Amino acid sequence: MLLHMETYTLSKIPSCKPIIIPIKAKDCRSDHTSIDADAKTLKDTFKQLRYAEPEVFNQDSDRDTILNQLLEIREKSEFTEDADFLLCVIISCSYMNGCFQDVNGTDISVDEVIHIFNTENCKGLRGKPKIFILQTDDLSISTHEPGKFSNRGEVTRLPTQADSLIYHCSIPSSIERFPWSDSVKQEKKWNTAQGSIFIYTFCDEIRKERDAFQLINKSKVQAHQNKWKTTVYS
Repeated sequence: MLLHMETYTLSKIPSCKPIIIPIKAKDCRSDHTSIDADAKTLKDTFKQLRYAEPEVFNQDSDRDTILNQLLEIREKSEFTEDADFLLCVIISCSYMNGCFQDVNGTDISVDEVIHIFNTENCKGLRGKPKIFILQTDDLSISTHEPGKFSNRGEVTRLPTQADSLIYHCSIPSSIERFPWSDSVKQEKKWNTAQGSIFIYTFCDEIRKERDAFQLINKSKVQAHQNKWKTTVYS
């Protein structure tokens, strides 16, 4: 189990230029206000940690724009050779596990993003942690109770994907619509004005935790307690 086999000790002030991809899909029926709140929380946290100014994608980016911009980022040393690790946070809608939507509702697999930065395509990140956080407003989970959410857990990845950790948290846009919503405490519900509790928890923990895998594990436990669908691949 990679979570317990491999750790990364970062320097006192880790060098990182984060990537934030907040996409407001046109056909997504959720309130996009939370995307703005989550993006602000992330930027404020990264500034507090003294990371470099994050690269924030336009919220109306389409598939080609997103992938081409990531290809350009791969060629910049501030994200690769000069960084201790790669951190990419994606916030969007989704109907498929491991995918997110562009502004037009076109699915993009997170594996396509990982492929750009794998050990074969990005030498500057070899041996360094590559963390991909995917939070989606997933309408496809709306008919299921929390206990019935599927969870693939950890899966074996190709050698070229070594040192990559992908965390996908799917949360409903309007939890009050579900019959089990009364079992969730008010402070743990989706809050469009303040953003999601997952991003809040992630940012709170990243200020304290220096081991990337332990950090994600803590966020996973928090998400499970909030009855959201979570999947970790490493």
